[in-house]
Amino acid sequence: MSAPWSLRQALRPGLLAVRHFYRVFLLFQAIAVSLYFAYYHHPEIRHSIDAFAAWKSSGGLPLSALLTAIAGTLLPETARTIVGPDRSWNQERWRRLGWNFLFFAFNGLLVDLFYVLQAQLFGIGNTLSVLLPKMALDCLVFIPWICMPMTVSYFLWLELGWSPNRILRSWSWAMYRDRALPLIIPDYLYWIPIIFLLYGLPLNLQIPYFLLAFSGWSLAFVFIGSYGMPKKE
Repeated sequence: MSAPWSLRQALRPGLLAVRHFYRVFLLFQAIAVSLYFAYYHHPEIRHSIDAFAAWKSSGGLPLSALLTAIAGTLLPETARTIVGPDRSWNQERWRRLGWNFLFFAFNGLLVDLFYVLQAQLFGIGNTLSVLLPKMALDCLVFIPWICMPMTVSYFLWLELGWSPNRILRSWSWAMYRDRALPLIIPDYLYWIPIIFLLYGLPLNLQIPYFLLAFSGWSLAFVFIGSYGMPKKE
């Protein structure tokens, strides 16, 4: 008989991710805080961020996908190589990096469209009447019912191969609970304070701040999602 389900065991991958990558988290948090203060005290930094925001806006959805993929793969993997814990590069790591790049690119498209929808529904600003509905829609609808099923399916695809029938047969409430809960609780703990702060920042500062925050989260995201994944021969 299998061991009974426990919340402690479900949260174990998230705790292990923090233990493995806390130095990467601290690195990106330090960069984000430095960027925040530099934006207000150094005009040249402000001009660079404004130019970056204008360039991103001109590129539309394809550029959003590319930047999110870079923020979710290349930046954190570079930081992981510099500050640890894994400084080795092999064929398996390159293969995983490629698939994650494509997954995060699609995620960038989805998030960009979601933010456009939020702006149309609730407007733009840093008042509670704007922030609270956006956060509620994000945390209660977008994350558990759109992002998490997509994420769980992605990691099932990595484990089972591209077989829709095998993936569909694997889906159940117990499977979703076991695979999504380790992700969703650290997700809320990490993103809710960041989103609340991000929505209160100037629009030009939100763009690089989000990309940096996403870079810090993506390593834990991949670690938790692939926790316990059987290694392929």
